[in-house]
Amino acid sequence: MKLEYFILTLKENRSWLLLAVFFFLGGFILTYFSLSQDPEFLNMIEEIFQTVLAELGNETREISPLQMSFFYFIRNVSAVLYVSFLGIILGIPSLFSAIANGSVLGLVTFHLAQQGKATIPYLIAGIVPHGMFELPAFFLSVALGLKLGYHVIFPLPNMSRAHTLRRIFAEMILSLPYLLVLLAIAALIEAFVTPVFLAFYL
Repeated sequence: MKLEYFILTLKENRSWLLLAVFFFLGGFILTYFSLSQDPEFLNMIEEIFQTVLAELGNETREISPLQMSFFYFIRNVSAVLYVSFLGIILGIPSLFSAIANGSVLGLVTFHLAQQGKATIPYLIAGIVPHGMFELPAFFLSVALGLKLGYHVIFPLPNMSRAHTLRRIFAEMILSLPYLLVLLAIAALIEAFVTPVFLAFYL
């Protein structure tokens, strides 16, 4: 019954899912073409990006792939909870997260192109294996966060604001187990499989 409800939730939120993907792709396109117009801007962004990577490297240095998968899982669960439940702040955190994650992908893509690397194979190897599980979970959490923020202002037809919010929170909570499964699979692949694929392009 719960799986049927989850599938129904996906169908009922098709428009919000498309909107989440739209903002993600918007962040990607805007960042990529902004860097194409002003490549010097890449140096400033790379400094920030390298700082984040250095911090991430310090956190994951000298740990086993299993421990790393747990680290990825906790990080991604935190992100999903953030973008969905904090959507109550008029959907702003959800919107920002979708655009920001798309921007990071745009930055990575442009950086690879600048270095003359095989961009598409590299992205396929580095993102697709775990992304095919992680991105659907991320997009659904963004979609529900955007929906929550919108209906804080505009309740569902023939419903009070309180009833509307209870319904959306119920969708989030009942969807959470499936999101956790997707994120757990993604974390295992990212820790065990993705590094093997990326080794061919480094």
